[in-house]
Amino acid sequence: MEDLFTSQNYSPASEPVGWDPLREQDALQDAQLLDCRVCPTANRAALLFDMRTASYYPTGNSALLVVSGLQSFHWSGSSQQQKLMAFSVTSSRVFGSTGDGWRVDLEFFPDGTHYVRGKHADFYLLEAHGIPEAPPGYPGRELDQVRHELPSWNSDCTVLESATTRGI
Repeated sequence: MEDLFTSQNYSPASEPVGWDPLREQDALQDAQLLDCRVCPTANRAALLFDMRTASYYPTGNSALLVVSGLQSFHWSGSSQQQKLMAFSVTSSRVFGSTGDGWRVDLEFFPDGTHYVRGKHADFYLLEAHGIPEAPPGYPGRELDQVRHELPSWNSDCTVLESATTRGI
């Protein structure tokens, strides 16, 4: 996954993504946001999702959304009492037009919002190798106790489907 984030080029899969989160509203419903990275040097950001709970993706256990030509990146949420918590997407709104770049606004349960905007976005539906079929239970556990059950930046993976806004 790290290579997909750091690469300057879009790496298309042999299959286009069936439900395109770069163009279709609420396509990321019930996906769980695991981690985000911002690299000002490369002018890009990436969002790593656990897709095992996602409503519209019967294949793939993880996904990576990479935004290049980064213009803005914002997270807002209430402080949570639990050490670990799944932030599930309840709404994903996509905005994009020629010359204006691309933006996604995400809302999460229990309480979070995130938006990212850039020149282009690439989406990769992935099969991360070596993780169980179901996501971990978080209550009462530490990150080190569940890390091996989650997709991560270091996960070996296969790109199953992909989409891009390049050429919009």
